[in-house]
Amino acid sequence: MKKIVRASWSAFPGIKGKMGLVILIFFTAVALFGSWVAPYPKNFIGFDSWLPPSFGHWLGTDSYGQDVLSQMIYGTRTSFWVGILAGLITTVIGVTVGIVAGFKGGWIEESLMRIVDLFLIIPTLALMIILASFLPSMGTMSTIVIIGSLSWLYMGRSIRSQTMSERQSGYVEAARMVGMKDWEIMFREILPNITPVILANLVLVTTQAVLAEAGLSFLGLGDPTNVSWGTILALANANNAVLFHAWWWILPPGLAIAFFCFGFILIGNGILEKYRANRGNAAL
Repeated sequence: MKKIVRASWSAFPGIKGKMGLVILIFFTAVALFGSWVAPYPKNFIGFDSWLPPSFGHWLGTDSYGQDVLSQMIYGTRTSFWVGILAGLITTVIGVTVGIVAGFKGGWIEESLMRIVDLFLIIPTLALMIILASFLPSMGTMSTIVIIGSLSWLYMGRSIRSQTMSERQSGYVEAARMVGMKDWEIMFREILPNITPVILANLVLVTTQAVLAEAGLSFLGLGDPTNVSWGTILALANANNAVLFHAWWWILPPGLAIAFFCFGFILIGNGILEKYRANRGNAAL
């Protein structure tokens, strides 16, 4: 087991990638085991308001008398799963559109790219706000679907460009010569060769999903029944935490969002650096 873990760690790309992996593992552990390590139950109200950090409350309490650290831990789970699941939805749509457009070309590529251009004209966050405002209820799953279905545009363009480059490769011509169908070439031949680019895009769209969820929650369009880093910031803003100098209610969720996204960005940069190095060595 130790050998497997050591080999996996050694295979992970670069110092940046390893640093990002450590950050991601930390947040994953908090998301999975947060209910066991949180000092107090979720949404528990039973303390004085506006208590500064102390040994009893490491991040103080909010205006409702809730322990901020406990809320932060429970909020990690929501923000984590929104980012991961929305990122996966984005990746599936972006990769499918990008590969089909880049490989098929012609009117299929033109039609798909015009759809992308049309949606790119509209600010994504504004479109999310419009859709969220029309829904009868905004639960966590609704948030995931809205973010995932509207965040694939740049990824689709990136995968299209990479597919157009791979389309000229010798292995694609060899696959055509042996009679492989187009969908087989796209998803059995080209897809594995652009996996590093897909992974790099996946970590980027995951960070965008976390930021989008925080933005929607901050604007009051998130799931009001759940706790996330965005809802914590929204409540802090609504209750004038700045006027009460309650920095412990504002900084922790902001820093959590920043570090979580930073970890994914480090992983993405590590993957891209290794991919470019391998391509350079192959060219030699």
